[in-house]
Amino acid sequence: MYKKKSDVYSQHVSSVLEFIYRKQKTSRIEIANATGLTPALMTEITGDLKSQNLIVEIGDEISNAPGSGRKRKLLTLNASAGYLIGIELNMRGIFFVITDLSGKVITEAHETFSSYDVNNINSEIVLQLNLLLKKVDPSKIFGAGIAIPGHFDYDSQTIISNNPLWKAFNLKEISVYFPFPFIVNNNVECMSLGEYLFQAKNSPDKFLFYHIGHGLFCSFFNAEQLGIKNNYYIGEVGHTVVDINGPLCECGKRGCLQTYISESWLIKNARFLFHQSSSSIFRSLVDNAEAIDIDTVIKAYELGDPYFNTQIDLGIRLLSVSVANTLIIQDIDKIYLNSRLFRHDSFQNQLTTLIQEQLNFIPTKRNIEIEITQFDDYRGAIGACALASFAFLIKNKHFDI
Repeated sequence: MYKKKSDVYSQHVSSVLEFIYRKQKTSRIEIANATGLTPALMTEITGDLKSQNLIVEIGDEISNAPGSGRKRKLLTLNASAGYLIGIELNMRGIFFVITDLSGKVITEAHETFSSYDVNNINSEIVLQLNLLLKKVDPSKIFGAGIAIPGHFDYDSQTIISNNPLWKAFNLKEISVYFPFPFIVNNNVECMSLGEYLFQAKNSPDKFLFYHIGHGLFCSFFNAEQLGIKNNYYIGEVGHTVVDINGPLCECGKRGCLQTYISESWLIKNARFLFHQSSSSIFRSLVDNAEAIDIDTVIKAYELGDPYFNTQIDLGIRLLSVSVANTLIIQDIDKIYLNSRLFRHDSFQNQLTTLIQEQLNFIPTKRNIEIEITQFDDYRGAIGACALASFAFLIKNKHFDI
């Protein structure tokens, strides 16, 4: 891709591209100061990137030394130079996006599980992706990322999961139909990378990204340690035990955090109540148990259902303890919390207050910024585009693929 092929030169190019992604608008001297590269090497690298149409100059906007009269030319990513493809698999279906190089969505689509046979998931992805590709120039695609629930086995090209929904997925049966490369990673790791790369103004270099959905997972993001993790236990905070006598989790342990606060367990308990209690509030909200979703659960809470008032309040308290415990052993600057459940203002306020209360034992502490993200069905797919950008455009020297 680049004029120079040495590993060292490629690493320098990666550093420059990542810096431009994070700063959005910057000068050659600012990049050189941050990366330690010489002015001569900076000139060569930015020349190569400009010749590839990956960066552009946007005018003389930053003054140099006071009184010198000289101005620095600003550089920025040429977002329109190509496209990135992102796909997420989750319990709601398959979500597709095509973005420009800055993560701006060009087009999107999704398929629910009820619309296709999960045993044909590979052919369904190929079909829907081909339909989406008609809306852009396929020759300008840098690569595709796939965000998955769980972990990916690069040897077998399959998903490591006990969930039978994913047993038929095989990347080999998908990638063979397309000329661009693919990469796969956990969906929450992709979401956190999307924050770092596409929301650079608001994201620090070290943060936690909690996603509470069907399960519960945390990405421990550190810009200095980018890469695909080989330890599949890292991030599985949903399977940390909060009560050794608690409910039996599908993982085989008792009292896992996700049995108290994940969408799947809240919905499971609501459906149980629907069947077992003729006076259940859910009978006034839906006609059958299968119609219960997380919005139904939130509505039951708002209407004062005694079981879910107790259950959700307990789940939020246990989650706050988990987050606070993590902060005791992790050096981070921000926490992201992403969940459809936290669209409810009361839950947001409860959680953030409880986390801060857990940390009050150190009087001189600094408050950690907590951001409840606006829930977006396509967040995982956009994060998969960030994964594709890192793997196939930036190729950070620490990113092992």
